[in-house]
Amino acid sequence: MSERDYAKSIIDIIPEEHLGYVIEYMLSLSDSEYDEEKFKLVSKHILEKYHKAFEELAK
Repeated sequence: MSERDYAKSIIDIIPEEHLGYVIEYMLSLSDSEYDEEKFKLVSKHILEKYHKAFEELAK
């Protein structure tokens, strides 16, 4: 299992009510070299997780 897959599996087990806090914390880590990569990773995960909800909102 790659580090990315491991991180995604950890995020998948976080309860919905705490997910926002975890994402906020991840984005607040101060390593500007990886800021864009962190944003892409988190946004991709959110899109995958809430894809159906986003489709419904778009209707």
